[in-house]
Amino acid sequence: MYPIGIHFGISQIVSSFAMMLIRQYGKGMDTYYHNAILLVGISGLLTILPVLCLYRKDRRERIAGGLVSVQKPDRSNGGSYLLLLFMGAAMAQLGNLFMVFVQFFLESNTYQDTFSRILQGKSMLEMIYWMGIVAPVAEEAVFRWLIYLRLRDSLGMGVSIVVSALLFGIYHGNITQFIYASLLGCLFAYFMEMTGRLYAPVLLHIGANIWSLIYSGLALWLLQTSAVWVIAAINLVSILLFFGGFRYFTGVWKDRKERYKSDCRFI
Repeated sequence: MYPIGIHFGISQIVSSFAMMLIRQYGKGMDTYYHNAILLVGISGLLTILPVLCLYRKDRRERIAGGLVSVQKPDRSNGGSYLLLLFMGAAMAQLGNLFMVFVQFFLESNTYQDTFSRILQGKSMLEMIYWMGIVAPVAEEAVFRWLIYLRLRDSLGMGVSIVVSALLFGIYHGNITQFIYASLLGCLFAYFMEMTGRLYAPVLLHIGANIWSLIYSGLALWLLQTSAVWVIAAINLVSILLFFGGFRYFTGVWKDRKERYKSDCRFI
């Protein structure tokens, strides 16, 4: 559990230091919100190094204990990387569509209001770098590379996927994000198992975050231009991408099991 504390502690230190500077120079909370994305990114960068060191230590212990294979899996092709990115975008699209219906019952706009305030005035490239790339790498390193894999060592795959995903959802701090992040967290861990690759959940997460950033503005424009059919088409493509990718990686997983005559865990 302490990897969550590492990420939380670093983010609190960075935030506290930023608040100290803001007060020193007589700035208000608007300044804090204006730089919130930068603070999230810095916290992520500072988290990655210690988490990588912990993962390397865990892996050495797994190899020594016979929990994972010392051999390396077959090299992946570039198409798998792109498919994972697009599948992440599809997951985000379908997840957001599901949350539209959920929010009718939750009747909570707190997250959307805060998120809109944070993103206001930011360039798309800035948001993609910090929230679309840096933040997903840090979060996956904590919740999948450390927490999920540690749970799997003793609890097995199924329970570990659910527990790590729930922790991932709770860490996001509100009911809307709890549901959304928990669902995606289950998928991220499952696809990491199917591929046997650490980069799988990272690419899925990056694809999901970048698409969410892009689609938030795109959807508003499409609604304003009455191009609702485009939104329907995007949802249809997302469904096809998700299930097509799921079928592809399930086949990869079965082929790997047959080739190595075991589940042959590499992570």
